Amino acid sequence: MIQVTINHNENRHVASFEMKGHADFDESGKDLVCAGASAVAFGAVNAMYEILKVEPTIQQKGEGGYLHVTLPTNLDEELDSRLQLIVQTMVAQLYTIVQSYGQFIQISYSQM
Repeated sequence: MIQVTINHNENRHVASFEMKGHADFDESGKDLVCAGASAVAFGAVNAMYEILKVEPTIQQKGEGGYLHVTLPTNLDEELDSRLQLIVQTMVAQLYTIVQSYGQFIQISYSQM
């Protein structure tokens, strides 16, 4: 199962997110749940770089199956707001996958 954890403060301001595990929906290379979740997460990270010119801290491990993204904290209010919109869009897209494939992907929140 893919476990997605959204780390936020008391105001639901996202500071980081983590995706780990494998969906095991199908064999490697044919796993639509894994491909969809990966596309959504990496699309969000790419949008941070390309649209906002923001560089998050990224950790990856092994042969896939682990992504941790920490958002920068030294942004002005407008840029931070735009960054939060990208992250919230990512979460909404992941919830769309959960609606159809909830036995293969789970989202949780952790307050920092």
